[in-house]
Amino acid sequence: MTKEGVRGDIAELGAYKGETASVLARMARRMGTTAWVLDTFEGFNPADLQGVDANHTMQFADTSLDAVRALVGEDNVRYVKGYFPESATQMPDDLSFCLVHIDCDLYTPISHALRYFYPRLLPGGYLIVHDYACLAWDGAEQAVDEFFADKPEPVIPLTDGCGSAVIRKARAASGRDNWLNRKRCALFTSDWTSAGKGGLVELLGDGWSGAEDWGVWGIGPSHTLNLSLAERPLSDVAIEIDAAAALFDARPRQDIDVFVGGQRLVTWHFTLAECRAQRTVRVPVAAVSIGGAGFASLTLEFRPHSVAPIVELDPTRNDSRPLGLALFGLRRAG
Repeated sequence: MTKEGVRGDIAELGAYKGETASVLARMARRMGTTAWVLDTFEGFNPADLQGVDANHTMQFADTSLDAVRALVGEDNVRYVKGYFPESATQMPDDLSFCLVHIDCDLYTPISHALRYFYPRLLPGGYLIVHDYACLAWDGAEQAVDEFFADKPEPVIPLTDGCGSAVIRKARAASGRDNWLNRKRCALFTSDWTSAGKGGLVELLGDGWSGAEDWGVWGIGPSHTLNLSLAERPLSDVAIEIDAAAALFDARPRQDIDVFVGGQRLVTWHFTLAECRAQRTVRVPVAAVSIGGAGFASLTLEFRPHSVAPIVELDPTRNDSRPLGLALFGLRRAG
């Protein structure tokens, strides 16, 4: 959720002794949001033991708010004691959630929970219903199936021991909700973005090694960068790249062609005397693709002329990789 920018509060209805709530609370602390822990803290409400759930008896009363509070903690946590949905009056009405866990077993409270939390669940957020397919709580399955019968989201059973199901709130049918496009746009700006420590991992296409502290190596005969722009460019797109090549006495020179859409735009020359530098490539506006949601995109391809593995060129170097371009960072030039 954090990766995709889906940030909201977290809630659990049906905390019992607080084991799952403690996990959700840790998540809320990492995200800097709030975990809402809701329960009667006294077990089932007798009024819910009717209809499809009439065969069940009072359960889960061997808990208390104080015991759950002691286990889960106070930081980034709000406790709501009472019968739901009446207890929801203790919460602000304008809350939005990125994750909701419903674990109250019975048809009536699950139905109330779905009606309350679903409209407040952020697009891309997750709703987890415990005991949906465990065969012991028919009310859980009935409540979920009825509620989602006219919703766009599918109910996906999980393979856990309690037959949980997960639903992910549908996003709007717009590429602008695509987290990867948003991230690529954020990385490809007029400010330099370092490739060190995985800083450009969302832009890396085929033909790259694992990220290192300084940046990333291109490997083999071709390596690609996938770039996104938030809007259609009106002129050619100029890109500055801080780059170098793997050079030493056995290979004092390296030439690397830069392509877009099969068209060679420029050849960069690297020598021992002039290796690392900030080099520019200008992409014709006609080579920029426009998506249905307005995002513009382009793919740069780098093709080294020499792809011999390092160890073959110099047996004293214990590196079998066919190193190409060394990428330190990039930016969109003015």
